[in-house]
Amino acid sequence: MVFRSIRKGGLWGFPLFLLATSAILTSGGLTMAVPKGDYARPELLIEPQELKDLLDRKEPSIRVIDIRDRLKYHAGHIPGALHVWRPDIVDKDHPMPGMMASQAQIEALMGRLGIQETDTLVIYSDGPDNARLWWVLAYYGFPIAQMKLLDGGIDGWKEKGYPTELLSPKVSQTRFRLPGRSKGREHLLCDLPQVKEALHDTRKVVLDVRSKREYLGEETLQGAVRPGRIPGVVWIEWKETLIPDGPYKGYWKPAEEIRKIFSSRGITPDKDVYMY
Repeated sequence: MVFRSIRKGGLWGFPLFLLATSAILTSGGLTMAVPKGDYARPELLIEPQELKDLLDRKEPSIRVIDIRDRLKYHAGHIPGALHVWRPDIVDKDHPMPGMMASQAQIEALMGRLGIQETDTLVIYSDGPDNARLWWVLAYYGFPIAQMKLLDGGIDGWKEKGYPTELLSPKVSQTRFRLPGRSKGREHLLCDLPQVKEALHDTRKVVLDVRSKREYLGEETLQGAVRPGRIPGVVWIEWKETLIPDGPYKGYWKPAEEIRKIFSSRGITPDKDVYMY
């Protein structure tokens, strides 16, 4: 199975992309909703307790990134977390809103944050934006082994009673460089002709992971050209992959539950998936 993100407006697909990459190819599962969900790639996630242990030990190579809007960040963030927000990782010069930022733009951003190529990044948010940053960095060749998403996000951290702080950390700017799009990662991005072709290929699925109101054309978010959806797509809202309530609200569901959600919509390991 190959997952691709549509170049324009692919923001909401990324949490689903990451979890699917980790989980859909597994056949085992857990009967209870716990963070350790029997994923094929559990190293893509980090639990709040694991992160707190690393921060308590003051591991120098761990850099935490908060990707929420500035008001939320300054209302309380994980100690030492650096701030990034959505406009920082989109192409400001492109006539279409929401397009992926250039490699140079991302390098400049990481440099301003004081990040080095050898650092391990722990990225969190209160929605899907953390996975968009993961996707952009992965596309431009940053080592996937050096990136983790915080399972449960900022809410999972707070639920544990762990501390937050208000002030931004002081950083020293670095000369950060990315290797560029790496061989084997071309599937992380697709364009309009590829999507049009996929709509007529039974081996491929175009997947809409926005909210139900967006899918039905009842709501149009900023940046969208017009309401509605691409004809013939499958719809799975990105939130369906998350535990909806209880002590693990906002954590990924176990792999077996994710597999059932996908397969019930006709998404199976023999098909390539194009998401937006």
